[in-house]
Amino acid sequence: MTAVPGTMLAAFSGGKEKIEVKDTPVPAPGAGEVLLRVRACGICGSDLHFYRGELPALPTVSPGHEFAGEVTEVGEGVRGFASGQRVVVEPIRTCRRCSYCRTGSYHLCPKRVLLGTFASGGLAEYVTVPDYTLYPLPDALDYELAALVEPLAVAVHGLHLVDLSFGERVVILGSGSIGVMAALAARALGAAEVIVTYRYEHQAKAALAAGATRAVQAEEAAGLASERPDVVVETVGGHADTLNQAIGLVRPGGRVSVLGLFTGPVQVNALTLMLNEVRAVGGITYCRRGRHSDFDVALRMIEADPERARGVISHRFPLGEADEAFRTAADKSTASLKVQVHP
Repeated sequence: MTAVPGTMLAAFSGGKEKIEVKDTPVPAPGAGEVLLRVRACGICGSDLHFYRGELPALPTVSPGHEFAGEVTEVGEGVRGFASGQRVVVEPIRTCRRCSYCRTGSYHLCPKRVLLGTFASGGLAEYVTVPDYTLYPLPDALDYELAALVEPLAVAVHGLHLVDLSFGERVVILGSGSIGVMAALAARALGAAEVIVTYRYEHQAKAALAAGATRAVQAEEAAGLASERPDVVVETVGGHADTLNQAIGLVRPGGRVSVLGLFTGPVQVNALTLMLNEVRAVGGITYCRRGRHSDFDVALRMIEADPERARGVISHRFPLGEADEAFRTAADKSTASLKVQVHP
């Protein structure tokens, strides 16, 4: 067993567009928790909203919710996990007692906390996490692939919400990391055609490599209405008009999955929504609707085709360069897609 040091490096928000890496005490696992040695952590689009000051960031909380690592210590009452075990984290801390938790919709628990927002996340050498958030890693998957499970699970959940069926046609608005993951998930779930919109050439290339059948420039997205897609997945968010665009593109009776994080109110053409009986549903994180959780489904997708998933990763940085990692992720002129930090 490797001895755990008394201090570690961890990244924190130092204000708008500033990440600071500091020396801080290594946390001790409480009852039902493990201490995880983080090996890979992705930077999410939602992390960039905090980074840009569009959402409040706690200066005492390390960001990062896409992470995997190695168990180094187990707290009292932990069963089924041991020091040295390789795991990936489903980063939602919940009460595990309310009706939502008991029925598998733990992502809606009133006491839910996404690790990396209001509880410490994976941009640190070590972090404590509840044992119920852990998934053992298959031998074939390395840590950087494991850190892709979380964003892929978001896409899987969004497609489950609109009951994507085998052979359906899908349009995905946006080819950031979630848009690319949605393309990968849609093809894996049996979509016959997956069309993505993009703003940058590197995004189009990544989406096609992930399984999209066609890529269309975002400015030409209106022409996709003639495709009469069964499902449109919105992944842009922010202040974009893409939710309204999605409602206008999908066929009558079609479904819209909203995965983009909107940082302000947006207008929606409610008349089109009503006349075409479009079903639009927002998606947040992931859950367990049946025998398999969205997270487990995503893990198996990556295990089935690991190199296709790996193509989403555009940049890798050590923890000491976390500030540069965020700058790179926020600047699309760097051809960034999924930027990872490897503590």
